[in-house]
Amino acid sequence: MTDPASSLDALTNADSEALQELIDSQLFGESIVEVAGIGADIDSTTDSSAMQTKLAGLTKNVTTQQLPSSAELGVFYQLNKQRYRNPSKFWLEVISFATAKHGGRVFQMAAQSLNLEQPPVGDRSEQYAAISSVELERVYGQGFVDSLMTIEQSQAQLGDASLPCWYGPISSSMGAHLVCVDRIIWGDYPPLHEVENQLINDWRFSTSHEASR
Repeated sequence: MTDPASSLDALTNADSEALQELIDSQLFGESIVEVAGIGADIDSTTDSSAMQTKLAGLTKNVTTQQLPSSAELGVFYQLNKQRYRNPSKFWLEVISFATAKHGGRVFQMAAQSLNLEQPPVGDRSEQYAAISSVELERVYGQGFVDSLMTIEQSQAQLGDASLPCWYGPISSSMGAHLVCVDRIIWGDYPPLHEVENQLINDWRFSTSHEASR
């Protein structure tokens, strides 16, 4: 019987053929082999331990051992800052229109409801108080949260402190959503030195990925 710990040690060993094959498939478009601890679920930004496992495995022997300069790391952080932001908190109401019910007309139904003078009525309504962006991502997906995060940029560009109500339609795997935002506490950005190890791993993977194209 194979010892699971031994299998894991073999996979993460710098000379592991299995690790090399896995990373080759990730970088060069071959069929992906799912290995426990380095699977598709690691793509979720909500599981930091899984992401760290993936990054450590990807960068250990295959991407590059090169260290970025301080300037390169600073530029990389600025370009990808949203990925490292601490969670924001939202007070909002979400009106949902289900693809299972409306099919290809789901966005049309949501948009029509948004254009009415009265509050929209969808298939279901959810109210959230002080829900984190991480929790919202778990419920509705990253694209939904990314759309909410653009509110801050829009406010800055327009010089307007008001919050949208109603806003959308925003898509998710469930369908289309209209959102009324009552309050937001924006997450801050950690100092670069606090996320330096993560940044270096991400920079290495990004550099290797670009070079393989």
